[in-house]
Amino acid sequence: MVSATVLVASLVLVTSSHLALAANPDFDHLQRCSSSKVKALKFFTVGKASLFRQDCAATDPLAPPLRLAFGYNRAVPGDAFAKSARAMIKRNLNDTDWHALKARIDAFNQHYRTTRDGDLYTLDYHQDQSLVLKLNGETLAEEQGKAFARAYFTIWFGDDPYSEDLKQALLPDS
Repeated sequence: MVSATVLVASLVLVTSSHLALAANPDFDHLQRCSSSKVKALKFFTVGKASLFRQDCAATDPLAPPLRLAFGYNRAVPGDAFAKSARAMIKRNLNDTDWHALKARIDAFNQHYRTTRDGDLYTLDYHQDQSLVLKLNGETLAEEQGKAFARAYFTIWFGDDPYSEDLKQALLPDS
């Protein structure tokens, strides 16, 4: 009986250690700079967005490392994320930039999944210029390059963002 308890406790510790290693230490030290409700169709609150950065007062608010996190309190279809992201990026880029990135954006977006209450999507922008999409800590997609990451962030921070209120709440000095 004692052996079984020790074995179970050891497995829990090993599993916890693996989970800790899976967490990205570059992002564990970031500070929450801002948060806001996320609304669909401007009326329905579907969750909360938070922006995490190393230095909340940095000159470039989108300099890596940064994390944009979205906690959801209801189901949102994965294809809705993909369609919306594509449309938002396209309307914020000029034709040349859109055509240069379109295939990569579509490939990245195909990895979105439907959310449930309590799910957490994160977009981690790393020092090496990679952008990583995760759902509840599981990596779904990764793309490389500053141009890609900057284009992707236009969804929320572009000239014509998903929500001007959300943009102002997350980047009040923009």
